[in-house]
Amino acid sequence: MTPTPCDKHRNLQMVPFPSQFSTGQTFVHVCPVPSCARQHDDQGYFEVVNGQPVRAQTAGPSRIFSAKEKILMAIRARAGV
Repeated sequence: MTPTPCDKHRNLQMVPFPSQFSTGQTFVHVCPVPSCARQHDDQGYFEVVNGQPVRAQTAGPSRIFSAKEKILMAIRARAGV
């Protein structure tokens, strides 16, 4: 598997890295930007959530929106608003 550029940071090459998933250990390419967390394997780009790879098809805008709402609710509850 040849290194590919990150789909979010096209000027950076991804770094090979061994990853452990429930299906076993495999080598993936990881974006070198610490806040990015994008990874790439033979099936394409993905992110890891709770130790499981999440592909772009399963992570839709509604999931992102609900996470944003939960974070805002927690902040408001803590602030007493």
